[in-house]
Amino acid sequence: MADNFNAIKNLEDEYGLALFRMALIYMVDVGVQHLTDEAVEESFKQITAKDAEIKANGGHQIMALDFQIGIITCAAELAKFQIMDLFLYIKKHVHISNK
Repeated sequence: MADNFNAIKNLEDEYGLALFRMALIYMVDVGVQHLTDEAVEESFKQITAKDAEIKANGGHQIMALDFQIGIITCAAELAKFQIMDLFLYIKKHVHISNK
């Protein structure tokens, strides 16, 4: 993880803070644009079909179908917020352990 943080810091240093932050916003914005109702429904269809195929072959998925659908649903709900509000929330409330 430390190597990734160093690589990200190197990109920030290379491009400068303002451009780096705008790139992060752009990256999230592009993702948000793909969370249309139609795209979400298509994702549901794809993961449901894949789940049925795996079960038909006697297999099991690492993540339950309901959990996968929850991820997409939550992402679609989060996409309704302003990107900077999301970043500020993450900065203030999301704690990542280094362990």
